Amino acid sequence: MYFLGVFGGQGPNPSAALFDDGVMIAMAEEERFTRIKNAPSMLPIRSIKFCLDYEGIEISKVAKIGFAWDCEKYTKTWPDFSRKMRAPFSEFDQKYDLNYESKLLANFDPNRIRQDLRFGLAKLGIMLETGRIRFLNHHECHAASTFYQSGFDKAGVLCVDGSGEEITTSMWHGENGDLSLIWKAELPNSLGGFYSTFTEFLGFKSNSEEGKLMGLAPYGKYSDQIQEKLGKVIIFDSKTAEFKLNLRMRYIGERSYNSIFTDDLVALFGLPRLSKDPITQYHKDVAFNVQFKLEEIMRGLVLKLLSHVNSTNICLAGGVAMNCKMNGKIAEMKEVSSIFVQPASSDNGASIGAAILVARESGVKSFGKLENCYFGPEYSDEQILKVLVESKVKFSKTENLPHVVSEYLQDGKLVGWFQGRSEFGARALGNRSILANPLDKNMKDKLNLEVKHRESWRPFCPSVTVESYRKYFGDAPLNSFMILAFPVVKDFHEMIPSVVHIDGTARPQAVDKKSNPGFHRLLEIFGNKTGHPVLINTSFNIQGEPIVETPQDAIRCFFSTGLDILVMNTFILTKEHD
Repeated sequence: MYFLGVFGGQGPNPSAALFDDGVMIAMAEEERFTRIKNAPSMLPIRSIKFCLDYEGIEISKVAKIGFAWDCEKYTKTWPDFSRKMRAPFSEFDQKYDLNYESKLLANFDPNRIRQDLRFGLAKLGIMLETGRIRFLNHHECHAASTFYQSGFDKAGVLCVDGSGEEITTSMWHGENGDLSLIWKAELPNSLGGFYSTFTEFLGFKSNSEEGKLMGLAPYGKYSDQIQEKLGKVIIFDSKTAEFKLNLRMRYIGERSYNSIFTDDLVALFGLPRLSKDPITQYHKDVAFNVQFKLEEIMRGLVLKLLSHVNSTNICLAGGVAMNCKMNGKIAEMKEVSSIFVQPASSDNGASIGAAILVARESGVKSFGKLENCYFGPEYSDEQILKVLVESKVKFSKTENLPHVVSEYLQDGKLVGWFQGRSEFGARALGNRSILANPLDKNMKDKLNLEVKHRESWRPFCPSVTVESYRKYFGDAPLNSFMILAFPVVKDFHEMIPSVVHIDGTARPQAVDKKSNPGFHRLLEIFGNKTGHPVLINTSFNIQGEPIVETPQDAIRCFFSTGLDILVMNTFILTKEHD
């Protein structure tokens, strides 16, 4: 039996996932097809088509379709919930967000979702009976996406995001194949909202560039004064792990700068940074202390969760769980024995949970552990050759690929690496990657300047063979998805300098032969030559664009950046002149 999970229509990261009983067989994100970063407010029309085409089935063969937001309940209950939230404030303040609220309700109107899905798919020749769509609780979809793919028999499950319907944080107990809700926090008290507020304050784009705040944080330092100010924005009780967001800082009040925070926050923290302004030490210190506060609250939530479950395993999902530095801190807690973080923790992963939930409704009980993220489209040699010929570019073909590419990497070349099925999630994991030599101390700056076109302080991640993982990361939990940050063994800080962040950590990918034999072989050969089976691995894109999906995308990115080599299957393109 086939089960389809979908999410989209409001906010970023629409996606679709297809399961055959309890086995995921296809998953894709809409941004990869539209070429619009995060594909905000779109429905996953092309993603659905890909999933069906990959398996070669009509949509009528899908037993159930789950949508990862309870639109029917949401549009009925939200107006009353919102009025109750605004009630303590003046009539002027109460009116402040009504235009936004009206748009929100329109975007999640169930009839609108059904109709837009139906018409969008019909244009691609897919006839959907809209009555088959099941609207599901958003946080339960997040919880299902991580617990049922963790491989744990039992675990505490923590989902934290901006909001899903009215819920912002939820705790679940997973055991015997069931998920039960333990506790929840509701709007306006949102950790995701807290973090995105300061993402915007620091001149980055909220709901998109929170990773920049996280990357900037290690350049700052702890400040009692800033912590005192943050305590006026979010109030945290360490004994109960309850947190409360000050509405006057984010939701209620006059706004002169943007819709994410009020003038009261500006009065407390000073003028917000504009995106083109220089980053001062104060900005770095704010970033450090916001990250510190998030980690403090999350540790409290984990302890609270563990006190309610008979397990020391932890599963994480929700947009906040994309914070790999925070995830690493949780993994290092002595109270936590094992951790699984859904690699698509943001709303893109909610479609996976939706498919799992409707499969469970039909009696499916077993879901395999997620071993890799390679569930997107792939392209044959014939398809790639056709694109190369049409593009009129010079290329060669080699049967000795890992040896040839290793030589390029040793010589300091920047390599676009395009292989197999594309990954889902925000991280490139060896199929749509840009690779470089981590032994070169200047490589981070070179990549940021010549290829990624982004801030010089942004770090890069290492991919390492699973056999050598402990050599570089000691006793840190094995991490296959670049979703947890850990300290790098000090002996190697100067040996692989371009993948060690300023705080001595890195966000690794442990690569094994089973999940990605071609990439593993390249790492092995590079290690045999250099002594270090480690490569810089960053997503094959430039700042502000989605990861490349097709051969055409790869060629465009190759010729518009400072990449030296493009490898697609066994075809190689260079920029060397005759």
